[in-house]
Amino acid sequence: MRTVSRRQTTMYFDPAAEPAAVIAPGERVVVQTADSLCGLVKQSAPAGFGIDDVVRRLGGACPVTGPLYVTGAEPGGVLSVHIERVTPVPRAGQGWTGVFQGFGALTHERYSIQQPVEPVTALVDYDSEAALLDLGSRVARIPLHPFVGTIGVAPPLERRMSFSQSPEYLGDVDLPGVTAGATLVLPVHVPGALLALGDAHAAQGDGEITGAAIEIEADVELSCEPAGAEQAGFAGLPQLNTTAAIGSIAAMQGNDLTDCARAAYRDLLERLTRFYGLPLRAAYMLLGQAGKLRVGNMIDPYYSVLASIDRSFLA
Repeated sequence: MRTVSRRQTTMYFDPAAEPAAVIAPGERVVVQTADSLCGLVKQSAPAGFGIDDVVRRLGGACPVTGPLYVTGAEPGGVLSVHIERVTPVPRAGQGWTGVFQGFGALTHERYSIQQPVEPVTALVDYDSEAALLDLGSRVARIPLHPFVGTIGVAPPLERRMSFSQSPEYLGDVDLPGVTAGATLVLPVHVPGALLALGDAHAAQGDGEITGAAIEIEADVELSCEPAGAEQAGFAGLPQLNTTAAIGSIAAMQGNDLTDCARAAYRDLLERLTRFYGLPLRAAYMLLGQAGKLRVGNMIDPYYSVLASIDRSFLA
């Protein structure tokens, strides 16, 4: 099985990028990912950072490994990305988390009426089962759930920073569902799709409200399958599907959480009517009673939502 090294990282989703690897449909590869700040925190911790300072020092954030050119992926189609496993590197070691100055769901550097929480970064030990978060008076044992925080394809025209979001390419969405056993379905804008991914997390709460999960390096085993949009049941937004549920992702940088939730549910509604044979009103009622929402980001201007429905309702 081929490996794409974490030394081949970039801070962009770029339609003009040279591929780091060319892979065949269905071929399994291992993609090594860097952590979200390129190892900066492990070199400097304990310390505090402003997010703008970090971006200036690194030229971005959330580096992605790649891109991968997938043979057969063509503009107008879609790319199904099957995630087989996400393995922390090392399997037991240290990740990091923290609080950034002026960045987070509960603080804002321009609109706050009081001083924000003092920034800090901290190393977090983890093993194969849990991460150990030091709370001062005690240690919280947080179950390990490794997943990919940032993943996307090349946008149609201009390059975009990996530390960004769009329905066109996806990006930094921090949804815990992007993990082993899941399939992402993404639109293709350039030949080969140019898939790139990184920013793995060992664990994270919904919304990633401090701006940092338990950030780690990881090995991600995956395979890709190009398909036509209609054949794949693609309605417009990126999808996250499993054997248990189907879901639609709305990650629309600059739009608020409510707009993202509406957009994700609207895309899922269209999928139920176009591809699962449900009348509009019936599909609307089903989502009203059994639909689920998962929040990835909720830090202005980054918001991402996964709307899903269990497949048992669609049999």
